[in-house]
Amino acid sequence: MVRLLTGHDKPQLPETHYLDNRIFTDEAIFREEQERIFTKTWQFVCHESEVDKPGDFRCARIAGKSIIMVRGADNVIRGFHNACRHRAAEIVRDESGTARMFTCFYHHWTYGLDGRLRGVSKPEGYEAVNLDKSTLGLVPVRSESFAGLVFVCLDDGVEPLREFLGDIVKGFEEPLGTIPLEVFHFHKAVLKTNWKLWQDNNSERYHALLHVANRKTMPWVLGKTSPMKLRIEAHGHSGYWADGGEAVVDYAKGGYSDGAEGALPGMRGDEMRVINLFPDLMINIRSNVVRLDRMVPLGPDRTLVEWRGLAVKGDDARMRAIRTRQHNLFWGPTGRNLPEDVLAVESQARAMGTGDIRYSIIAREEQLNPTDDANIRSYYREWGRRMGKSPATLA
Repeated sequence: MVRLLTGHDKPQLPETHYLDNRIFTDEAIFREEQERIFTKTWQFVCHESEVDKPGDFRCARIAGKSIIMVRGADNVIRGFHNACRHRAAEIVRDESGTARMFTCFYHHWTYGLDGRLRGVSKPEGYEAVNLDKSTLGLVPVRSESFAGLVFVCLDDGVEPLREFLGDIVKGFEEPLGTIPLEVFHFHKAVLKTNWKLWQDNNSERYHALLHVANRKTMPWVLGKTSPMKLRIEAHGHSGYWADGGEAVVDYAKGGYSDGAEGALPGMRGDEMRVINLFPDLMINIRSNVVRLDRMVPLGPDRTLVEWRGLAVKGDDARMRAIRTRQHNLFWGPTGRNLPEDVLAVESQARAMGTGDIRYSIIAREEQLNPTDDANIRSYYREWGRRMGKSPATLA
């Protein structure tokens, strides 16, 4: 009797070369990720230009917790848990803004930009217990910055940010860290997909075949090989770029305006680089403009994605228009590439949710050419190490 194939047959591949799709759909695994990954790793929260002046603040959510990032009067950017020390109401209810101090709307306890408790309403009521305001400031969160990117970690025992990033910074330190940049474009959306599927999509280049624009312009799609190579680094970080900038995007072949003018430091005209930081940040540099993707997991099948566009601070109107056009051509809400990516990852999530197909294959080996799956395999090795289970067998 002939045995029928089923979607639950394990691939005849090494365990490192496939994934159990339940890591994208299981509620218990999602909750475990929040504790083992998102509270234990450095998380990108914003660009320093978003808290540019003293009093500027921005809020973010990490592992379900609300965090305030604020630039103090001393010009230092600090992070705090967004909860009043009195009865735990949220101190800040706006996503961003500027403040001279923070006053809790509930009982009017007031905090300075440095987090210290400055005043309580009707203080005479606390005289009998000698309330010590110096011990009741906002609870700080560890915060560090690199190349204009602001990170926090909920675990005080984690290694310094620069140590966590390691050598992957070679791909973005010069373009992002040598001249002042600013966020000139921001939008966000809740995608009906697992957060790792969006990060995978941002990491692997095999899916360039999905994109009409990429099929016409990308060097690794137009040819069998490319001078652009994958870079596999510690802690699950990866990227791809070419030393010397030889791998350029041939915009003319697609009929698009080029991105040569106003190239960022260290970038050749029309060059591109992509860097993926574990667990959930993408830095995509197209010669003269930068896209940052930040993922906020909301559930196994829901992810808030924040997209930021970076340009040179102080651009004149003409140069800013060039950068804006280059950014929006591919990455804006109605750009050429971004909607195609969303269609793909939401399609994956719907099919995985049925349970009919148990495994995904990450088995391409191409000597670190961009469409190699080596970076995906490295990412899931780190995921497995932190989760204490194989992403292929869940054991």
